[in-house]
Amino acid sequence: MTDSPLFLAVDSGTQSTRAILFDRNGAVHSIGRKSHPALSNPSPGALEQDPYDLLEAVTVSIRDCLDCWIGDRSRIVGGALTTQRVTTVPTLESGEPAAPAINWLDRRLARLDLDEDALVRWFHRLIGRHMTIGQILARSIPRQIRQRDPALYDRLRWFLPIEGWLHLRMVGVPAVAPGGATGVLPLDVKMRAWSEVGLLHRLTCVEPRRLPNIVEVGKRIGGVTPEFAAASGLPVGFPFYACGGDKQAEALGGGVRSSQRTLGGVSLGTASSICMIERKPIQSSAFDWFCAPACEPDAWTHEYMLFRGMWTVRWFARELGRDLEADARAKNTAVEALLCNEAERVLAGSEGVVTWPRWSPTMQHPTETGATIGLRERHGRAHLFRSLIEGIGFDLRRGRDCLERGLGRKLDRVRVGGGGSRSPFIVQTLADILGIPVEYPEEEELAARGAAIVVAFGSGAFESIDQAVAAMVPDARLVRPNAANARVYDATFREVYLPGLKDLRRLAAPIAR
Repeated sequence: MTDSPLFLAVDSGTQSTRAILFDRNGAVHSIGRKSHPALSNPSPGALEQDPYDLLEAVTVSIRDCLDCWIGDRSRIVGGALTTQRVTTVPTLESGEPAAPAINWLDRRLARLDLDEDALVRWFHRLIGRHMTIGQILARSIPRQIRQRDPALYDRLRWFLPIEGWLHLRMVGVPAVAPGGATGVLPLDVKMRAWSEVGLLHRLTCVEPRRLPNIVEVGKRIGGVTPEFAAASGLPVGFPFYACGGDKQAEALGGGVRSSQRTLGGVSLGTASSICMIERKPIQSSAFDWFCAPACEPDAWTHEYMLFRGMWTVRWFARELGRDLEADARAKNTAVEALLCNEAERVLAGSEGVVTWPRWSPTMQHPTETGATIGLRERHGRAHLFRSLIEGIGFDLRRGRDCLERGLGRKLDRVRVGGGGSRSPFIVQTLADILGIPVEYPEEEELAARGAAIVVAFGSGAFESIDQAVAAMVPDARLVRPNAANARVYDATFREVYLPGLKDLRRLAAPIAR
């Protein structure tokens, strides 16, 4: 149908923004893209972004997407924004940022023992400095700002996740979907709303009045303001619907949802993760996974994350693959792709080289580090790179096992997205390590597809998320495990990777001191 509706999806990630037009069959009609400037590192552990860089990327991406579409713009019935999670903009009453956005990769911590709230100091003494709950509270961005700059803290009207700040600038409403309210915030996960427990607000150091509105998935947040309309090319009043965080949207865009009980989602992005969706929230008392509202009503994502997953692949290419840059340019490909070609010639198991890709530690073990063992004189770069890819796979298998035990069900396949899914070698390695089939779509923009599904549902084009997914998510290619490789990986995972992780944590503690 030439007059069928189109849905605008905007995906603002860590490194770039994409705006994509989808139709009700899931076909892509137009794309606009803009990269973000590099993160700034003003002090040790600090990672910041200029919010206006992100707003400009959203604006330019939408404008370019619309300019590339030569059809009738009145067919575009609405839009949805999905963003990187946790990144926070300290915001004034005027809507202007009072300071740079604090990125989700920022590693600074507050000092609970120095907090001005006597209750927090008492709580710190009660739980001990290295307990996980203490690590979580120390990551509170409002608390960090209050300790570093009390005058700035007092001036702030809102602490807005980047999703909320962008909505404020686009439609005039500081709002997030339930799945966008992640980080150290007083969210009642089960109710998908801000907690009414005052103690939780004190512990997270944020008053209710400084929080954004929460709008349920698929509900209209507001219409585009005249200012944003003039900059982006969208009409005044163009509706935007609540969607949620990029990982949740990516899972939905891959067809992973609560009705698919044996299908899990894997994201091979800057952070790599594996998730399962449930009709109820199930918390991990050991914080092995975190639970957050999914990009579908009345559903929750349970997600295990390796904070620097494919980031470590880019790090490896930058630091150890510079000699391949000229060849990559000549072949119009990425250095990572050439490294994958080298690694593919190495046997599964990397001839005894094993890597634990913990370049960024977990909250439970803040001193842990990445490590590689098993090196001999015969090993080279290809062995190291393959062991890094395998290490990411081992960590995701550990996460899969944690989720299956905690949720009481088994996965029989996963669907993968993110930049790493472009590599057949990486996808095959993941299938071999998990020991189950991996499905990967033809295109990697799953977060944007998930946002488009939300628009299709919210605008009434489909009666349910399930109907929208059935129509808009194409079939994916299936990669089955190689039985011989799977046996090698199973033994390495059980006999080396898991016990070695405990040993490395023990060794890392004195190194950190």
